Amino acid sequence: MKVKELLQTFEFDDLFPTIAIMYPNAKRHKREFKEAFDILTTMKSTASNKTVRYMLIEDPATKDNFFGAQDSNFNTSWDVLVGKEVKRDKFVDLTDEEMAANIIINAIFISKCPKEFEENQRALKRA
Repeated sequence: MKVKELLQTFEFDDLFPTIAIMYPNAKRHKREFKEAFDILTTMKSTASNKTVRYMLIEDPATKDNFFGAQDSNFNTSWDVLVGKEVKRDKFVDLTDEEMAANIIINAIFISKCPKEFEENQRALKRA
């Protein structure tokens, strides 16, 4: 499934509580997260043969393990990001909702957003 298709399976208000758990500061910036969601779910995607791959990752500093996707998966523009396939490795215990919330957060903080969202992105990065 493509990133855009995954995001489109949710209504923002149903997804936002999961975003707020992953990024508690989101509660103060719901409008900005909603705008990001709206842009990501409606923008024209650029075809990509790359993936957003969820896997078991070890934190090099703490040696703790967690499920997630490498930051490099998000190091692209939003139009390319929404055209990527989403894959989940075997035994990765993340729901579609958790992956979608994680994608929105990483799109905002790692990916290159469209001009219409730049002001919001700067504000969220300062928050």
